[in-house]
Amino acid sequence: MNKLERLIDKKITKGILKFNMIEEGDKVLLAVSGGKDSMLLAYHLANKVKGFPVNFTFKALHVESEFGNQAERANMERFLQSWGVDYEILKVGVIKRLKPGRKMNCYWCSTQRRTELLKYAIDNGYDKIALGHHMDDIIESLMMNMALKGKISTMLPKLDYDKYKQAIIRPLCYVKEHEIIKMADQLELRKCTCTCGFADNSKRRDMREIIQKMADTHGDNVRDNLFNSMSNIVERYLPD
Repeated sequence: MNKLERLIDKKITKGILKFNMIEEGDKVLLAVSGGKDSMLLAYHLANKVKGFPVNFTFKALHVESEFGNQAERANMERFLQSWGVDYEILKVGVIKRLKPGRKMNCYWCSTQRRTELLKYAIDNGYDKIALGHHMDDIIESLMMNMALKGKISTMLPKLDYDKYKQAIIRPLCYVKEHEIIKMADQLELRKCTCTCGFADNSKRRDMREIIQKMADTHGDNVRDNLFNSMSNIVERYLPD
């Protein structure tokens, strides 16, 4: 491992152990979109299975909608195979599920794919569903919810379902996006994600730019501070 790979591996281990994401004997289902985040997580989990202090197994599941690209999917499969990752492609017709009068949008598609992930995990006895969200995703969601919804909430590193035994885990919670980008370049990963034209992440993009401006002025630890602030609530200086 080079220096960057060791750093990312260390951060993934920190997240898994701190938030008790993976327990002894767990079966983990990793959602792979084909993008840099989930692919990098697949790469590191494949390495961790071999010598992690907690014994677990994992499988990658790619939920493919009508917007998938065959060439890009083949590229994704080539990487997974080279890393020895067990995987499956699950094709889901998202458009045909639309109710009459409803328009296609990114949120609808994402919800349908998440539903299929949970269903697959339940039907096949998986304990955890791993997603590729990283630190930047989490702090962007925090600030978006504060600024646009008036509430303090975000994506949790580990989220237990109320009605099911499964839990959502985000092992990249301590890893920053620029670290993932650099590592993906080193691994020569190529983007092989959804190619639809319905995605609109303008609000998230705006928040990302705000955080970047803060980091440019005060240093990259701004991201760490925003993340750590969620576990450092000073109630005395907050209104009831």
